[in-house]
Amino acid sequence: MGGLMRILDRYVIGELFRPFGFGVIGFILIMLSVKLYEFTDLIFMAGAPVGIVIQLLLYTLPSVVVLTFPVAYLFASLLGIGRMTKDFEIIALRGAGVSFRRIIAPVLLGAVLVSIGNYLFNEKVVPFSNKKVGDLKGELQTQISKPLIKPNVFFKGTDQRYFYVKEVDGQTGLMRDVFILDQTQIGPPQVITAKRARWVNQKDASVWMLEEGSVHKYNQSGYVDHEIKYEQLSIQFKLQQGGYYGGDLDPASQNSAELESQVAGLKKSGVDTKNLEVALHMKYSVPLATFFAALIAAPLGLMFSRMGAYIGVALSIILVFLYYVIMQTFQAMGNAGIVPPLVAAWTQNALFGVIGLVLMLRVDRR
Repeated sequence: MGGLMRILDRYVIGELFRPFGFGVIGFILIMLSVKLYEFTDLIFMAGAPVGIVIQLLLYTLPSVVVLTFPVAYLFASLLGIGRMTKDFEIIALRGAGVSFRRIIAPVLLGAVLVSIGNYLFNEKVVPFSNKKVGDLKGELQTQISKPLIKPNVFFKGTDQRYFYVKEVDGQTGLMRDVFILDQTQIGPPQVITAKRARWVNQKDASVWMLEEGSVHKYNQSGYVDHEIKYEQLSIQFKLQQGGYYGGDLDPASQNSAELESQVAGLKKSGVDTKNLEVALHMKYSVPLATFFAALIAAPLGLMFSRMGAYIGVALSIILVFLYYVIMQTFQAMGNAGIVPPLVAAWTQNALFGVIGLVLMLRVDRR
């Protein structure tokens, strides 16, 4: 009996292999086409060199792969189980006394292995590739006339200064709602805020021209010692070789341990870290989404198999759409502090998991 089960496991996994491979390739091409549209703006609007933009596209590929694996496995599970059901193979196996849970056990095991591999890939490869993206953007920083500052992200400059820019006008480079944590002096840090700022690139330095802001200096107890209002203020610092604005402290360029350390450090400085905490939990929830995708896809593949192969494609599109709508919605709610970071990052997986378990119990009784 054990030998028959091993044959069954290999057969079921074999049914997923081809659609999974095609799904990975197809979804990568779709997502890269979106990235390509963004990068062409660098070429035609900012005058970036084509060679660097092509390298940017290639180094973006690993972060795309992490998002692609759960989608491709969901697609493969729907098509694989659906094909076996349509050809009465599932019925024959259940008639021989094999439960539906045992039939899809290799599907779930494969999902666990893909999830683990995706997590390790996201920890080891993706931060490196995203840092390379940062290096390339650092090169672009000196070759184009408009800054590549990433909005709504904490990032590190040089000389122990940390920056946050809420909005950046892509056409003019005008920055709005600027926050700077300045630790260049001995003692407590000072905080510089500005309603607007402009970026000026010089040969060996970068200058930020700040407008309508204030400088808050703190005492040893952590209270504001005095506040200075200003109409205009210039901050000059050397450009960091290999870095770019928005890269050093970008969650995408760090693994989970580095990001956790960053969150702890910023909390000590009194900085709001809700969005970083959400990003930290997303380091786990997104790679592990493959398992939850398989959990809901397997019973759906059985239930809708009679409607033809196209239903698998349609269900894949619908489920992926729902997953990312839920994920983006709760991520935004977490960044806004409406829900805890843990809830913001894991809600979509929890919903898919619960619905998948309910559907699995239902079809197993049929």
